[in-house]
Amino acid sequence: MTEPGKLQAELTDRRNPLEPERTVSVYADRIELSEAGRLVKRIPVEAAQSVRLTVEPAGSETQVVCRVRAASGEIAFGSRSAKGAGWTDNALAFQAALVAVHRVLEPRWGEVAFLEGQTLGFRLAMTAAGITVASGAAAFSGYMLVVRESALLGLIGLPFAVAGGYLAWLFRPGRPAPYDPAALVKRFGG
Repeated sequence: MTEPGKLQAELTDRRNPLEPERTVSVYADRIELSEAGRLVKRIPVEAAQSVRLTVEPAGSETQVVCRVRAASGEIAFGSRSAKGAGWTDNALAFQAALVAVHRVLEPRWGEVAFLEGQTLGFRLAMTAAGITVASGAAAFSGYMLVVRESALLGLIGLPFAVAGGYLAWLFRPGRPAPYDPAALVKRFGG
């Protein structure tokens, strides 16, 4: 273990184009989120409850996002950062911060939940949205085919029904997938 106040890694990130730029600092005893030099959130290492890795949209691309959660809230940072109207690659700084988070949490690996994938709430919302789209599109197609007797208009709804069904299937609720923090550190931390 390193000395408690020592900075392990730092990352400048903007979660989306509408938010201000923030800095995530990983110390040996805490993880901090600051904005324009002002502390926004602090999670002491002993208070961390979970680390979740997700894949999320970043403009036309995707990014990996790390979310460190404690009872007091969450600190999130990603592998891409919003810059103006676009996104820039932040992968090297993200990797360093990700490895640093796992290293400072090493004494508590047995107590902290290390998970990958979206939360159950997000999955339920996306599944409900997919079912709604699929049901609405199927009802529209059925109405057009049976009541209006228009095959052409009836076929218009079918791609939307398929897309909604795929969305519901893609985000179907399931058990959280745990991952091995030691393997992550070994793979990305050298």
